[in-house]
Amino acid sequence: MPTPPRAGLRTMVIAILTVATLDLSYVWVLWVLVRQKITTEQLLQSIATGLLGREAYQGGLPTAFLGGVLHVLIAAIWCTIFWLLLRHLPRLRAIVARPRGRVVLGFAWGMVIWWCMDLIVLPLSRARPVPIGSGTFLVNTVQHGLMIGIPMALILGRRFTAHSAET
Repeated sequence: MPTPPRAGLRTMVIAILTVATLDLSYVWVLWVLVRQKITTEQLLQSIATGLLGREAYQGGLPTAFLGGVLHVLIAAIWCTIFWLLLRHLPRLRAIVARPRGRVVLGFAWGMVIWWCMDLIVLPLSRARPVPIGSGTFLVNTVQHGLMIGIPMALILGRRFTAHSAET
C-alpha cells in the first residue's frame, strides 16, 4: 500500500529538522560553549558567509537569521538528494531495508556530504573550506557520518523497508 503523501512529507520534515539541529548543536557546543571562540550570532553568520562573504559578520541578527535559514535549506537539499537516490536506486533500497544497512549507508552518506560540502560547495561559495589534511577535516568527516548521515538514513530509509511500496 503506498504511503500517503502527507506521511512522506512529515518524514522529510522530521529528517531535515533532525539533521539540521544535530549538526548545528555539534558546532554550537564545540565553538560557542566549550571553546568559547564565537557567539551564537557569529556561528549563524558564519553560515551566511557562503552567500555574503565576510560581510555577513557585519549584518547583525538579519545575517544570523539568514545563516539559520541557509543551514536548514542545505539540510533539506541533502535529505532530498538521499530520498531521490533511494527512490531511483533499487540497490540502495535493498540496503536500507535492514536497520544495520541504514546505519552503514547513513555513515557513508554523511561522510560523502562533508566531503562534497568542503571540497566542492565551500570552495564555490564565499566561505572558507577546512584544509583536507587537517584534524578538523577528519573530525568533521566522522561527525557528519554519525550526526547527519546515520539519522538521515534511519529516518528516511525507514520509508523504504521491504514492507513499504513507496519506490
